[in-house]
Amino acid sequence: MRSVVRALGTLIAVLLVAVGPVLAVPAARASAAAEVEQRSSGTVAASSHTLAISITGMTPRTATQNSTVTLRGTLANHTGSAVSGVTVQANTSTSVFNTRAEMAAFADSDAYPYLIQAAGLPETIASVPSGATVSWSVSFDAGVYYDHFGVFPVRVSAATADGRYRETARTFVPFWPSDKTQQPAGLQVAWIWPLTDTPQQGACLNTLTTSELAGSVSAGGRLSTLLDAGAAWAQKDNLTWSIDPALLSDVSVMTRGYHTFGGADCTGRSAEKPSKDAADWLLQLQRTTAGQPAFLTSYANVDVAALSHAGMDANIRSAYQVGRTVAGQILPHTFGPKGTGTGDGAVLRAASPADGLADRGVLTSLANDAGINTLVLASGEAHARPSADGWDDALSRTTSDTGKSVPVLLADSRLTTLLGTASSSASAAKQFALIQDFLAQTAMIMNEGPSLARTLVVAPPAGWDPSPAEANGLLSVTREPWLHAVSLHALAGQAAHVPSRPLKAKQVSGAELSASYLDQVRTVGNSASLFKNLLYQPTVPMTNRLAAAVAATASSAWRGAGEPAGALATTMLSGYLADSENKVKIITSQKVLLAGTTGEAPVSVLNGLTWPVQVRVVATAPEGSQLEVGSLSKPLNVPPHQTGTVRLALHSGTIGTTTVQLQLVTQNGSPLGTARPLSVEVTRFGRSLLIIIGAALGILVLTSAYRLRRKRNAAGGHRGSPDDTANAGGAG
Repeated sequence: MRSVVRALGTLIAVLLVAVGPVLAVPAARASAAAEVEQRSSGTVAASSHTLAISITGMTPRTATQNSTVTLRGTLANHTGSAVSGVTVQANTSTSVFNTRAEMAAFADSDAYPYLIQAAGLPETIASVPSGATVSWSVSFDAGVYYDHFGVFPVRVSAATADGRYRETARTFVPFWPSDKTQQPAGLQVAWIWPLTDTPQQGACLNTLTTSELAGSVSAGGRLSTLLDAGAAWAQKDNLTWSIDPALLSDVSVMTRGYHTFGGADCTGRSAEKPSKDAADWLLQLQRTTAGQPAFLTSYANVDVAALSHAGMDANIRSAYQVGRTVAGQILPHTFGPKGTGTGDGAVLRAASPADGLADRGVLTSLANDAGINTLVLASGEAHARPSADGWDDALSRTTSDTGKSVPVLLADSRLTTLLGTASSSASAAKQFALIQDFLAQTAMIMNEGPSLARTLVVAPPAGWDPSPAEANGLLSVTREPWLHAVSLHALAGQAAHVPSRPLKAKQVSGAELSASYLDQVRTVGNSASLFKNLLYQPTVPMTNRLAAAVAATASSAWRGAGEPAGALATTMLSGYLADSENKVKIITSQKVLLAGTTGEAPVSVLNGLTWPVQVRVVATAPEGSQLEVGSLSKPLNVPPHQTGTVRLALHSGTIGTTTVQLQLVTQNGSPLGTARPLSVEVTRFGRSLLIIIGAALGILVLTSAYRLRRKRNAAGGHRGSPDDTANAGGAG
């Protein structure tokens, strides 16, 4: 039967080729007339005034010799009136797609270079009222049309009896032959399962910038869906988890009383109760990933390429250091207490730069500053390693500028783009289309070189938001007979033995964080370093919090449309640091009177912070001034919410007024805030007055002693009348 169908198909194809030139002009005219008619009707009535046919399911999704392929879907009547005698018919071809480009053309515009014919019996729907939606189902025997491995087109058409309305829906069906000699060698596939999100923390303790994360970790939320699906398929699919430590920290904050929103000075925040959803999500993640293959992004998944191109390697190093610290604390059974590897002993320090792009400089930065030993890039990279038949393979290897060999795994770019169409609110038809298209794509990749041992890396895009059905359906594809699930770590081991190919010397993506934005990141990073140097023996949690806040400002989430949110995060951190630094200040009078050429001036430092600080007070006299200010050999330690005082030694060789600039500096000499003027007035009246006062006191003492002696003498010599005595005293 299948040979008859194929023969008829071939004959019709030959006839079409033969009469093509004759029919070309009439067909073109008919097509143009139909196009005009269609446009005209579209002008009178909305384009939605048609039939709408959708495919919502197909069983089996991979056909075999004895399969009956059954398609199900819906038919909606948007014509504005009831329609009758609607015929739903399945169509397919005996010819496979030869390339993924042919598949795309068929999906997008129904273009197909080979004959497509009716398959199986149609279903006739007697009547569909206006605005109604009905279900349909059609079937055909796969063995009648397919006999070798590959991907075949399936079109389902719906047409009214009068021919006025006709619409189609399209999908793909892979065919797996029962003859083992016709079965392909198989395709190794490694899934990267991402758990990342927009960073939510700044410098304010236990505070998230928004309340969005609460919904994401609750049942049905984005992160909840990803974790549930990943947990269900982790073992079967050998998933490799890609986890952002910033997400771990953000969710951890929610497990206790926390705050949302608020200003840069940490005021005006909304108090939130501990989230049970967050605690449950974190516990499930700890149990699911314990001992499983996983790798960490940098904290907040910073834009490594942009930072490397801007010469900000210190930011890359810091983001990875704080990220590993955070992950080691929250997921110790996954990454170990230091965040260095997985619980199964596999040390996979992989990195997947934003958009999958990296040049040699970026690679060197990752290898030197982050200790990265595996690079995951997009498959469109120029260093892709072609197979003997010219097909690209996911395994590659390169060498950094320092001579370090680094395995490179190439995630399929078309699949990444396809996965990006997933949506938590997708209709049943769109969910089916995504999963079946993904399945067919893997079969097409295998069919490009069926005798070759090839590999496939699947990496969903950032912010991936599939529905539960999409997430589970996509992961279930790995059960197909031509796919063999492996871990990313296993592929990295294989890639270490392929020939090395150089990365591009320079490759800058237009999507990278801009130079002007990175200038803001650099400025706020310098402010954070200044604040850290201001603190006296800051705790490790405090320094990590500062490093994490700085890393969050350089997140790759701020690319493109996310830049305003990144600018806000940078402004908030800058404001926090400025507000904190302003709480440490000099307290002194505006004028000091120096009674003589030498003296001291007391200067107090107020610490309004909740942490101890260590500062120095530097006084600078104008150039050429005769006023000398002694330097302070020891720094001043000021406890929280207290005041410390130092005494500046002053010496001047001249009389007059000199303005000294008082500046607070941190432990490493960096100025803190603006200098404060102190007017020092020097006068010599101080010594002269002391001499005069001393002389006057001496005279007063001598005079008093003399008068007392005279009184005593007079009292001993006269002993007469009281008047005599009084006169004697009065004369003295």
